[in-house]
Amino acid sequence: MKTNLPKVHWQRIEVGSLGTGVPDVNACWQGKEVWIELKLGSPQSINLSPQQCAWHMRRANAGGVSWILSYDHSKRELWLIPGIESINLRERTLSSSDLIHHQSSPFDWKVLIKKICMID
Repeated sequence: MKTNLPKVHWQRIEVGSLGTGVPDVNACWQGKEVWIELKLGSPQSINLSPQQCAWHMRRANAGGVSWILSYDHSKRELWLIPGIESINLRERTLSSSDLIHHQSSPFDWKVLIKKICMID
């Protein structure tokens, strides 16, 4: 992502055991700040911890924006899932929501960052 979206300010987050559930990456682009949990595999195979779900729900309740970005290497597909859907994702009850963004390779990085930062 860093290579394909160089104008985004990316910050990898390493909090260890002090901040369980905090997403992997913080990003800021055009004044929009978001948090992203990075996962490998399709949405059906993603494992989120209860702490990760709780973090995403607390952030959503505070008006913040967070995402789960899933990459399936074997199919070369990306899914962008709103953090507020984290519990549904964990419980495998995620529906085909209009909020979920899916791309197959080659990825349109400009569309992806606009979705992440919720810019039309």
